[in-house]
Amino acid sequence: MDGGRDVIPGVANGEPLARLAPHGTHLSVPHGDHLLGNARGDWLFPLADHLAHVLTGAAG
Repeated sequence: MDGGRDVIPGVANGEPLARLAPHGTHLSVPHGDHLLGNARGDWLFPLADHLAHVLTGAAG
């Protein structure tokens, strides 16, 4: 996950890393800051669902 409003210098874009990881996915939150705390409601539950699906193979 990357926040589009991340102003911390030297932060690597997560998209290339996600492409290298088995089952990797990338989520860009354009209005998110460095730790995405200002956009938590936009990513927290979808990420939890995604992790549950990937880790358990559950449908959904």
